[in-house]
Amino acid sequence: MRTSNVSIIVSDLETHQSLPRLLQSVARQSNGLDRTEIIIVGNGAHSPSAESIWSAITDLDTIKLVNVDKGTTVSQARNEAVKHSTGEFLVFLRPDYRLDPKYLTTAFSVFDDYPEADVMYADYIRLAPKKNSAIRPGMVQLPDFDEALLQSRNILGPAVMLRREAFDRTEGFKDNTIYRDWDMWVQVAATGGAFCHVDYPLASCEHEKVSFKHRAEDGRFKSMIVINNQSYFHMHTIKWALSYLRGEGWAQAYNFMTIPGPMDVSRMMTEFNMKQMGTDVIVQEAIRQFDTSPLTIDARR
Repeated sequence: MRTSNVSIIVSDLETHQSLPRLLQSVARQSNGLDRTEIIIVGNGAHSPSAESIWSAITDLDTIKLVNVDKGTTVSQARNEAVKHSTGEFLVFLRPDYRLDPKYLTTAFSVFDDYPEADVMYADYIRLAPKKNSAIRPGMVQLPDFDEALLQSRNILGPAVMLRREAFDRTEGFKDNTIYRDWDMWVQVAATGGAFCHVDYPLASCEHEKVSFKHRAEDGRFKSMIVINNQSYFHMHTIKWALSYLRGEGWAQAYNFMTIPGPMDVSRMMTEFNMKQMGTDVIVQEAIRQFDTSPLTIDARR
């Protein structure tokens, strides 16, 4: 039996010193807190172990703590938190996120006006990390939902709200890719979920520094999204994912955080085969000779 409209789930395994500020941004909502519960899931390594401490910080009494084992992953922790939640809608937040005071008010209005919607996502404010002047803050405007775009990159920002029914149609968050959120949105879309974009920033988050390991394993992480959701991708993209994981020479990682489409995969294979046959050298030589021919030079004068 549902007792809350919204369950806000925060994984404390994604440790961040500003977790209290996230919870305070939730507490400052202009409306809807009487229908909202907050679930903090962690292993006790980073946060206080009593609900009363978080309640004192937020001045809310609808906080639950869910303890998991030390070896639990973020994906497993989120899935476990859902089992302890009661909300009709779910929101998964990282500790470095912040919610606009009108977040809940807007979300309720969206789902009231568009009852067919399963997912609500909104524009957001990107915050520059401290001691890094190279990154500037600013608003990130997201595109309206398009399957072709989601098949290529994660077009949803932070603080996405989805119906529990839509989550229940999926297999939950996966462990085999760091792009767990992207994989979740693909799962929802593949099961017929409807997405609604709000053209207004309802959240903010810090710009994450990309580690060398993340860049090095980007191809594998993307390939696993495709393998996890093969019915949602073109057969050429599936071939790329399988070939990349097998280490075949033609299958490259492609652009960072971008999954290649069928035309990209065809081009990738063609260029590789041309190099294998040496025809790329012949083409380059033909282009060089054309550029240096007297007729070409005269035409440019």
